[in-house]
Amino acid sequence: MFKLEEQMKYFGFLKEVVKRDIKKKYYKSALGVVWTVLNPLLSMLVITIVFSTLFKRNIENYPIYLLCGQLMFGFISGAGSSGLNAILSNASYIRVVYMPKYIFVLSRVIEGFVDLLFSLIALFLVMIFTGAPITWNLLILPLLFVLAFMFALGWALIFATYGTFLRDLQHLYGIFRTLWMWVSAIFYPVSIIPSTYRFIFDLNPLIHYISIMRSICHEGVMPTEKSLIIASCYSVLMLAMGISVFKANENKFLLYI
Repeated sequence: MFKLEEQMKYFGFLKEVVKRDIKKKYYKSALGVVWTVLNPLLSMLVITIVFSTLFKRNIENYPIYLLCGQLMFGFISGAGSSGLNAILSNASYIRVVYMPKYIFVLSRVIEGFVDLLFSLIALFLVMIFTGAPITWNLLILPLLFVLAFMFALGWALIFATYGTFLRDLQHLYGIFRTLWMWVSAIFYPVSIIPSTYRFIFDLNPLIHYISIMRSICHEGVMPTEKSLIIASCYSVLMLAMGISVFKANENKFLLYI
């Protein structure tokens, strides 16, 4: 399914699907992609007003701390949400034309990744405004984004598969996403969590991607080798699981769409 030499001929189609999805997202929007920059800024402003006083003694430069968590959580959890509808919303294409079905999932993840890259404008503007450390460690961000993209794609492939078979999964995922947000230390420091429950956060893959981004953008330091290795393992494992689950079930999709 994923042999490069066989799939490159579909690159042009993938490109058109990504363009279609991005245009559809901003169709008739007055500000278009500007919302991708404004949305995290406005959200950060509101949440900062609410939470910064509560955690001002625990977290220095709270806006950057918050944005790093928001952007990474939004991209990875959003990949699951968009993956749920990737096959169902393209049923008309899948029924009449043969093409690798993973393309529709991949296009959704790429769309989210493009949004993430635009959102970096908001992050860098806030870094400059708040005097956050801008160091050579920012060059590690591309590696982090590759790892996050791999995880997000595997995550999306899994939910694209089971979302095709179980329509109620879309509603359940909304509940799960809310719970996931609160156990990802986006708004608060992990240090306030009692040691008895700390294992829940250690098992949360998203924590590691957020931690790396905060090391680079919030603290201005190099991420630890341990955090990079753990994130890499999660990325490879999730992508392998996603490909395996999708490949094992893609021939059944026509029976459910």
